[in-house]
Amino acid sequence: MTFQGVNFDFAILGPILALVVAGLLVLLVDLVTRSVARGVLYGIGFAGCAAAFACMIPLYGRSVTTVNGAFATDRFSWGFSAILIGTLAVTLLLSSLRNADDGGSPGSYAALLIFCTIGGLIMAGATTLIGIFLGLEELSLALYVLAGSGYPRPASEEAALKYVLLGSLASGFLIYGSALLYGSAGSVSIAALAASAASLTPLFLTGFALLLVGLAFKLALSPFHLWTPDVYEGSPIAITAFMTVAVKAATFAVLARFVYTAFGHDSVALVPLWILAIASMLVGSFGALRQRNLKRLLAYSSISQAGFMVVALAGVGEYGLSSLLFYLVAYALMNLGAFAVIAMLGDGDEAYADIDAYRALFYRRPWVAVAFTLFLFSLAGIPGTAGFFGKVLLLEQGFGAGPWGVALGCALIAGSIVSIYAYFKVIWLMFVPQEGEQPVTAGNSPLSWIPIGLGVAGVIALGVIPQLFVSLVSAAP
Repeated sequence: MTFQGVNFDFAILGPILALVVAGLLVLLVDLVTRSVARGVLYGIGFAGCAAAFACMIPLYGRSVTTVNGAFATDRFSWGFSAILIGTLAVTLLLSSLRNADDGGSPGSYAALLIFCTIGGLIMAGATTLIGIFLGLEELSLALYVLAGSGYPRPASEEAALKYVLLGSLASGFLIYGSALLYGSAGSVSIAALAASAASLTPLFLTGFALLLVGLAFKLALSPFHLWTPDVYEGSPIAITAFMTVAVKAATFAVLARFVYTAFGHDSVALVPLWILAIASMLVGSFGALRQRNLKRLLAYSSISQAGFMVVALAGVGEYGLSSLLFYLVAYALMNLGAFAVIAMLGDGDEAYADIDAYRALFYRRPWVAVAFTLFLFSLAGIPGTAGFFGKVLLLEQGFGAGPWGVALGCALIAGSIVSIYAYFKVIWLMFVPQEGEQPVTAGNSPLSWIPIGLGVAGVIALGVIPQLFVSLVSAAP
């Protein structure tokens, strides 16, 4: 379909349109009924996820564009978009728990989650600087509100305030950097930046540096990570889980497109990115050691994990992208599974955010403790789990990519070794017997068992037979 000179292919835009319809329907039902059950509104959102994924299936293995080439479904977008839609579905499930924070307005909450995911899908498919910025702002504006949806908890208000202030500053860096990149190349197309990237003009380098600051904030790369522990701790559990995966998936889709379209993996312009990654691996791993709040521990874990994922971008072309997607899927499974355990035990509230609440959990809820242990094993990179094989792939990319790649690989090994203690102190508490009165763990929602079960199955499958997923990713164009 062509409209005033702009070509639209609704098959390519199908996943986004399906979520747009779901978001609008949630708002309409909430407006008309005012008393509809929270589960119904979240159910509409979940149906939208199913429809969006169904629209993605025919697009697998294709490399096509629409909106005059400004939006694409290709190797840089399909996998990341699938992760975003899956993360939205899990977040809606966790948000439906009895005591989950939704600000008292489940309709607005569910709609914001859906529109936030749409922003991530736009980022994943955008091939222009303007498209990236529009997607980033839609994702960010919704998340600013969702971070504060735990009102009247003071920590939630603080999280929203810090996130909006620092996020707005990061957006300013990104838009100004985009303007300078446009000035250097004369085009907003990422592909058109390749000539400027090859010549490394001062205007291009300045623009890319500013844009990198904006993206580093979203990925929580050190030293742009300072907001992360407070925002993750103050936000509702389901929103924190969403942030840790969805924002990384959308931003890494953008970063991968930049690295492999505009640069070679060994471009000198990418050295600042490698330095940020090394700092993140070490800061995140050491920062997690002293945390007594699980949400803060997983926040520092997400900082180091973001650094780990950057190692894949030091690799060459197809293999680097496949390694990044594999590790991002593994990270989504183990991280969302861990947050599902926290949410289930507290029926959606903050009761099990403190590490001490997990003392002797194995003797009260053995299957939950075993599942949580598996997720922490995978985050630590213990052999036999998805996290271990994912790190092997990342190391392969790092050590095969020159001196900076070797430095990244060494930092990954060091960060992984340090972080083992942070994860194992939680595991130790769960299996240590406790005398006297035991705290009650009432949470047993069947809905929360769905992401936990899928997470366990995925972590084991990707750890034992990873070739299936690697071949699936490699089949994409």
